[in-house]
Amino acid sequence: MQWRRKNYLINKEFQIRYIIRILFGIIVMALIVAFTVYYTTWVRIMDAFYNVPQIASQFAPLFHSMNQQLVLVLILFLVVFAVVSIFVSHSIAGPMYRFEKTLQAIQEGDLTLNIGLRKSDEFRNLAECVNNMINTLRISMSKNKRLTEEINEVCKKIQTVQPPAKSSQVRGWAQDVENLKQLVQELQEENRRFKLDP
Repeated sequence: MQWRRKNYLINKEFQIRYIIRILFGIIVMALIVAFTVYYTTWVRIMDAFYNVPQIASQFAPLFHSMNQQLVLVLILFLVVFAVVSIFVSHSIAGPMYRFEKTLQAIQEGDLTLNIGLRKSDEFRNLAECVNNMINTLRISMSKNKRLTEEINEVCKKIQTVQPPAKSSQVRGWAQDVENLKQLVQELQEENRRFKLDP
């Protein structure tokens, strides 16, 4: 697979923060549910049978066993959600890593790259926008390169020509100068498309 990643902790700092937040939310939710169940159900049952020692003594081991099972289930859920959080955070951290590396390459002048993401990754629409931007830059820079080469050729041609003495040479020379002006104007228009100052 082209965009397969083997390392699931790409941005450890971000992913660990993400996992801790998910687990914190789960623990808070579990404590709220446990508190609600305990005080709405078990306390009422114990209050109802408090005066009947035979029944109350039978409920005590049952409550103890249920509490142990609930703690085990909570620990199991935390482990499962920690693993799930790694995969979910990976679908965020992986694309962010790819964006960072591609944008660093663009900063260094490499417009040959595109951002490739997996189907399960987040930010696919953003990747498409960045790829479109890279393609636009690539086309524009190709045009600038072509225009620069044409200007260079016209400049070389003008440099080789002696100042005209005859009217036919003046027309040819004037045409070369006019071609140069048009190429420079086209290049300026192309460059105006980009904001360079903040």
